[in-house]
Order: sequence, then C-alpha cells, then structure tokens
Amino acid sequence: MQNQKIKELERVQELKNIFPEIFEDGKLNIEKFKNILFDLKDNKTEHYSFNWSGKKECYKIIKEKSNATLKVDDDKTMQGGDNVFIEGDNLEVLKLLQNAYHKKIKMIYIDPPYNKDRDFVYSDTWGDTITNYLIQTDQLRDEGYTSSKTSSVGRRHTNWLNMIYPRLLLSRNLLKDDGVIFVSIDDDEIHNLRKVMDEIYGEENFVEQIIWKRRATPPNDRVIGRNHEYILIYAKRIEDLKLYLQPRSEKLNSQYDNPDHDPRGKWTSSDLSANGKGNRLAESCIFPILNPNDNKEYNPPKNKCWLYNETKIKQLINDGRIGFRKQSGAPFLKRYLSEVRDGSTLPTIITDGGFSSDSAKELRELFDNDYFDFPKPVNLLKKILLAGTIENDIILDFFAGSGTTAHAVMELNQEDEKEGKIGNRKYILVQLPEATDENSEAYKAGYKKISDITKERIKRVIKKLDYKDGFKSYRLDSSNFQVFKELKKRPNDSFEDIMKMLKMSVFNENILTQGAKHLDIVYEIGLKNGFSLSAKNEAIQTEKYSFIKLFEENREFYFCFDKEIKTDIQEFIPKEAKLICFDKALTDSTKLNLRENIDLETL
Repeated sequence: MQNQKIKELERVQELKNIFPEIFEDGKLNIEKFKNILFDLKDNKTEHYSFNWSGKKECYKIIKEKSNATLKVDDDKTMQGGDNVFIEGDNLEVLKLLQNAYHKKIKMIYIDPPYNKDRDFVYSDTWGDTITNYLIQTDQLRDEGYTSSKTSSVGRRHTNWLNMIYPRLLLSRNLLKDDGVIFVSIDDDEIHNLRKVMDEIYGEENFVEQIIWKRRATPPNDRVIGRNHEYILIYAKRIEDLKLYLQPRSEKLNSQYDNPDHDPRGKWTSSDLSANGKGNRLAESCIFPILNPNDNKEYNPPKNKCWLYNETKIKQLINDGRIGFRKQSGAPFLKRYLSEVRDGSTLPTIITDGGFSSDSAKELRELFDNDYFDFPKPVNLLKKILLAGTIENDIILDFFAGSGTTAHAVMELNQEDEKEGKIGNRKYILVQLPEATDENSEAYKAGYKKISDITKERIKRVIKKLDYKDGFKSYRLDSSNFQVFKELKKRPNDSFEDIMKMLKMSVFNENILTQGAKHLDIVYEIGLKNGFSLSAKNEAIQTEKYSFIKLFEENREFYFCFDKEIKTDIQEFIPKEAKLICFDKALTDSTKLNLRENIDLETL
C-alpha cells in the first residue's frame, strides 16, 4: 500500500514536471489538463484562476503543426559557424526547433514588445500559419513589408497575452532541466507576465524579479518619474537550476592588501564581534582578548559577543589570523582574498548595468546612427549571461531586436578567453522581418526590415571584435515538401511519418515544391531528425555520385539527389551513416539490396 502511494506521488511529480501550468496550489486542475490534450467542443464555464478571451485558441495554435521550414540564407557574406540567426515569426520557428533543441538550451533571454498602444505584427491565426506569417510581413506582395500601426486597442492586454503565451510555453520545452529564462518587461504587462510565467513554469520555479535602472535620472517632465524596468527570472526546475556568480570587481578586490607580508596573501580586516543568534549573546563567546602589542585586554563591544569561543580565538591568534588595530588596539579578524567566493552576487536592483543612452551610443558606434528605439545595453545582457551561463552553453533570444544578445555573448566569450576560461557560448537569435518606418533613418539607410539591422549588427560586431566564430543565417519559408491538410492535423509527426503520408499521395511524382534547393532539403530533413542548425555540411563528388553530407558529433546523413542510383553507392556510405535519396532513383531490386546493407531512407 505504501509503495503504491509512493508510485502515485512519483507519477504526479512527473506530470508536474511536464505540465506545471495545469497545477494550482499543488493540485491538478483537470480543466487545464483537458484543454492541453483535447479540443473542447462545449461552452461550459472554464475554471481558471487566470483567464482571458482567446486562451483556448492559444492551445490550438500551439498544437497546430507548422507547414514551414528554415531555408539557408542566400547572403554570401555569412561566415558560417556554430551561432545561428533566423529571420521569421518566432512562433513558427519555436515549433520547428522542438525536436532538434529539446532540452538543449541553457538560457533564454527575451525582450518582448512592451504593448505600448500598438497593433501587433505578431498576429497569430489558427490555420495556415505560414501564409499568415507571409501576409503579416507582406512577403506575398512585391512592394515591401508591412509595418506596425499605432492605434488605440481596447483588447490590447488580451492581444498581448495571446501573443506571449504560446511562445513562452513552446520555448520552455527547449530549456535544459538546469536552465533559466530571463524576460525583460515594464510596468504595463509585468502583472500579466508574472501570472503567465507562474502558470507555464510553476510558481515554485520563480527565482527573482530584478529591477533595472534604465535611466541615470528620472524624466524631469513628471512629478513621479519612472526610470526602471524589470527582468523576471524563472527556472525550468528550481531543484536543478544552476546559476553563477558575477566576476569580482577591481574595486572589491582593491579592499585587500598585505601590509604585514602574510604568507596567505592579501587580506582585509573584518569585525570579530557579533550580535549572537537571534540577538541572544553566547556566554562562551564573552571574554577578554589580550593584545600582545600593548598587553591590554579587550572585551567585545557592549551588547555583543565574539564570533568564536575562547579556544577557537586562541587558535586563530596562534595562526596569525587575528590582528590588532594600530590606533584602538582592538582585535579584528583577517579575511583573505584567496578564501572568499570567486565572484559576487547579482543584486535584484541593477544600477550598473548601463542605461538606455548607453545602448543608443553602442549602436551609433557600429552604424554611425542608433536606428533603434529601445535596445538593451550590452553590459546589462553580459550581467545576466554571466548569471545564467558558462563555457559551451546555448542562449536563445527569440525577440532579438537590434541583436544585443549576440553582441553580449561575443564580448563575454572574448573576455573569458583572456582570463584563461572557456569562452564558447553559442547564440540562437530569431527576429521577425517587421518593416522599418519609411520615414526612419534606418529605412533611408537601406534597412527595410528590423531583421536587416539585427543581422548587420552581428556582422559588424564580428568584424569589430575580430571574433573567431561566425554565424549561420536562415529564413522562415514554406516547406520544401508539398504540404497536405492531413499532415497539419498530425502534430509532432516524425520525418518517417511525413514520408509515408507523402508516398500515399497521388502527388508522389512531385513531392517537392517548385524551386526547392538541395541544401534547404538537407537542413529541413536534418532539423526534423534532431540535427541542430549549426550542423556542418560538405559537398562530396565521386566518379559516379554527388553527395551532400550533413554531420554533427557522431551522426552523418548522406544526401544523394542523382536521378539514377545503383547498388554500388553503398561503397561510398560509411556503415554508421544514413543515405537519403529519391525513391524514383532506385529500382525495386536496388532498393531491397541497399536496405539490407545500409541505413536507407527515400523521398
């Protein structure tokens, strides 16, 4: 009976780890659970502690299968590398990353729209999501891209919640169990964001709410001037969370010196007295200490006791760890630099993270113009990156804006390497190709989309820093394969499932969309099979066959798009690799022979 109860508790905990949003005050809310797993057809009252119009539609949008893919950017100036920039609607992109990046991301940072009385370009429609995206960004027309329009929207809080909820829920799946998410926000939606985060991540996974001082002085045209914003921090699993200290500043280290040439190194004087636990003085810690320099005895200050008992104090004196002040003669404890924590605490009120004026200056240094309304300063991002990541961690920012996150990652990596540390953090940035205003300086300078600015900033930072690694660039577009309504009703199908569906179709002779490029097909299939977007590719030409090899760690896929393939192709395919080719390039006997000898998948 006891074992059965333990098993039930373990199952509940597993369910809570997967779906924290369906629990309220530790208890399962069955209506929320049903809403995630099933489409509700009735109009019964929903029992939510936090609800808004359109919330049920959010779950439909989340479950709706994407008919999009990520295509390789044609920009020849891309340098390649382990970092990734994606131009596209982050909702669709997050869906596409679910397989390859599941539990791979150590830290998410986002700076979503603050909802300042404007229509959202992020207008999600349940249905043909890629068409919806192309319409939003006006990519179905030749004259350009749409822009955000200012208006007074009575449903603006609802619109904002409908925008942010599915994106936050999908992104949670990508975080490692020891991962963390930081979200910048201001007063307009902080209350709603906190509730959404509590629901998606669970109240128990709340870490802190940071206040960032964004202006050196408050605006002088107000009686009460706001000069701050917030950063909400949540863990994926609070019991697994790993956070890291900030580097100790030179100012902090300058407090340590070694005037008496102590072999233990630099030290600073520290108070040897204490108030006692719970303001209760320990009698064993109240006694006189003899100063050997003036032969005087010194008692603890009034209403205080020493930190340690008499035996411990004598040991510390004999060990040279207690000194005596020159002027007063009173004893003090020596705190050694070598024994303090190798770092400092990040405060919940950040006053030295840079101001908005600094971020504008940073852009002007790169572009000779700031081109962006409210970017975050690099120094602020570096502080939270230091708190959330180390070494080879991956950082995701799916509201990339001006690209500050990539800038901060690259600077931080270089600083780590100069100190002999491993500076190899990777970034994935996603930015919607939202239009810049036609009257803006950015538009006049040729940046028709915000994503153009993001991408260009990354390039310029790489050049400025002479950074060792580049980035791969992708853009959201329709799938390279003919997409059918049947597929869209089947979320999370594997590549093999999709291929079966396609082969059952009457369109088997033309499974690819018009103009589909081989490299795009390679990365679409690779992404569905768990390859990251930073996976390498290599063109291989033999006497008989042409290949594109996609490889990452210990995995290799060989793609052959030749029109005729014979059994001798297996001579060029390593035993552990997979061969992917057109079904119509093989005879039945060739196909049978190859399947017996190598891992074969046909299109």
